[in-house]
Amino acid sequence: MLKNGTFTGGWMDMPPYGNLINQQPNGWILRWIEPGNSLFGAGDKAAGVPECVHKLAEQLPPNEQLGAKDALILAGDTTYKVFHAGSPFGVELKQVVTGLKPGSQATLVVPVLAVLNNDPDPYGAESGVWVNGQGSWVNGEQMGNRKWHRHKHTFTVPNNGTAIIEIRVKSKWPRPKDFFIDGITLEAEAGQPETTETPVILPDPIMIPDRDKENAEATASSGGKVVQVSVPSGLKLVTAVSDDANTIVVVVPKGVTVQQS
Repeated sequence: MLKNGTFTGGWMDMPPYGNLINQQPNGWILRWIEPGNSLFGAGDKAAGVPECVHKLAEQLPPNEQLGAKDALILAGDTTYKVFHAGSPFGVELKQVVTGLKPGSQATLVVPVLAVLNNDPDPYGAESGVWVNGQGSWVNGEQMGNRKWHRHKHTFTVPNNGTAIIEIRVKSKWPRPKDFFIDGITLEAEAGQPETTETPVILPDPIMIPDRDKENAEATASSGGKVVQVSVPSGLKLVTAVSDDANTIVVVVPKGVTVQQS
């Protein structure tokens, strides 16, 4: 279901932005607010593009590694860091999770640690989580400085079994800010897999565009034999030639039943 919640699954380098090459975690979509644009609809605007990179355990001092007093890693050996030394910025990580059980309850937990760098404004840094468009921001005062704030979002899985997850962080003022994200979890039930028959791959399908009329009757001959097919209104007839002797293959849309006369 959820992919790469610990950021140990690798990444892809984004196209350079000047001298900056940000890292998009595998399984996620990374975007940032372009300078001059509104910070996710607020009146404040971005003025710079932050650095978005993976930090490995070996790059951190012992007191910031997994299990330590000031740990910046909550799972595995990697954490994801978003930061800028002096410009307002906004960043989003997005993932679309499918195959969940419709109508069931699911819980998403997204830990975020902010380094506020003595910003006196409680709204100078914010982070938030949304699922299927529902969510809210938490300000710097609520997150605390150098503390893991665990965004917890419980939701009902919609009929399509999909959860669109959006994680956002932003810095409002031209002051340094650092955000760390790690150990994301999604507790959810998997939906029932659809029952499908093993598909038959036919060689060299032959399309017959003039035989797709309502209630059309078509014939196909093989070795002198004739097969008559009656096509209900709204369906299209497509025939194909198979080398499998004495076999008739009928492919129909989901929900349509084939009856042999």
